[in-house]
Amino acid sequence: MSLLANWGRIGRLPRTAKLLLATNGLSAFGAGMVLPFLWIYLTRIRHFDAWVPAAALAVQAGAAIVGGLVWGALLDRLPYRRAVPYANIVAGVGTLVYGFASSPWIALVAATVWGFGINGVGTAVRAAYAACTEPDQRTTVYSADYGLLNLGMGAGVVVGGALAAADFATPATRYALLYGIDALTYLVMAAATWGALPGGIRTRQQKDGARASRPNYLSVLRRPGIAVVLVLLAMNAMVTFGQFRAGLPGYLQSHSISPGGLSTVFALNIIMCAVVQFVGMPLLERVPARTLLLAAGACATGCWALVHLSALRHGVQALLVACGAVVLLSVAESLAGPLLSTQLNEAATDEDRGRANALFSTTVSASGVIGPILAGALLPWHGGVLLVVVMVVLSAAFVLPVLRLSPRRDAAGDGVAAGGGAGAGQVQQSEPAAGAVAAAS
Repeated sequence: MSLLANWGRIGRLPRTAKLLLATNGLSAFGAGMVLPFLWIYLTRIRHFDAWVPAAALAVQAGAAIVGGLVWGALLDRLPYRRAVPYANIVAGVGTLVYGFASSPWIALVAATVWGFGINGVGTAVRAAYAACTEPDQRTTVYSADYGLLNLGMGAGVVVGGALAAADFATPATRYALLYGIDALTYLVMAAATWGALPGGIRTRQQKDGARASRPNYLSVLRRPGIAVVLVLLAMNAMVTFGQFRAGLPGYLQSHSISPGGLSTVFALNIIMCAVVQFVGMPLLERVPARTLLLAAGACATGCWALVHLSALRHGVQALLVACGAVVLLSVAESLAGPLLSTQLNEAATDEDRGRANALFSTTVSASGVIGPILAGALLPWHGGVLLVVVMVVLSAAFVLPVLRLSPRRDAAGDGVAAGGGAGAGQVQQSEPAAGAVAAAS
């Protein structure tokens, strides 16, 4: 009954939000097809030196941070029905160029274009969700989006792996096909959302003859609640997905877990993130946000304690303890993502929603860079125990900013927006909508 009720909640979302969910899930499927294979593709298929994929990943991260801030400013000027398609087109072109990367410099161009576009997709989609839903629907839409992202990406990884290993054409052609399919999913989203989404705050002000306000990133950070949400996001990101491809596998593999065991751990994370969203959706709406965020911090702390415990075990016991750690990590990540997205968009106004969501995306991107750097610096010390200690301390410290969240926005699904501005209703009144979303976190 609970699962049926959750689907009922999603079914009651506006048509624009459901279009965004569908196209975002498709985009996640395309991303999953290529996500694990960049290093393999550039070194084994294109026969580039190892510095090329390393540089491509670094360039992607840098371009994503810059791109997020640029797209945030554009979102506060352009209507969503243009900004979302533009960001998807840029990301689609970037991933398509990867498929034809016959030289290192083409690969770096692809990394720049894709990185710049992908953070725009995430920023634009997250803001558009808030613009086309009512405040009391936002926890539902962000939770559903997060679950669909994991389902789509997981399915994409399976299909992409099968196509990459298939016996047809040349390896370079097969990988070009993978990147082509990924690009197509972005372009499908661009086409589906073109003209279908609401206008932005600028559109309404122009129609009303109102003088456009001029928010900037500093004014957004000064808005009550925004800085606290970003601090929480950074802390959660650095101890969860920021370590999932760096510190966590590095520590586990150096002690007790085989590569096959790591594959099991990765698959479990994808499954659990989706399960938590779709099964736990009622909790996200009924339990106060601060309570759930405190639970996320406790889960992250428990995760890293179990990670260390798994290193003290061997064989199946070690794998089972590691799986328990990943379950807790998945819960911590899955609770924080939708809740913090909701908190951010309740604190933002329509005038600065683009910049607020750009800061969200940039924080995620920066944490995804800082996490592996931290792992690389700490793993060599005392067999990686220092990394575990730092992760436990960061996870436990999560409680401090959580307690600073405004009580007026404490209920996860009550729709109270303290200083949150116009919200969905005004945007939709100014511009008829029927729209879409995609993205990434």
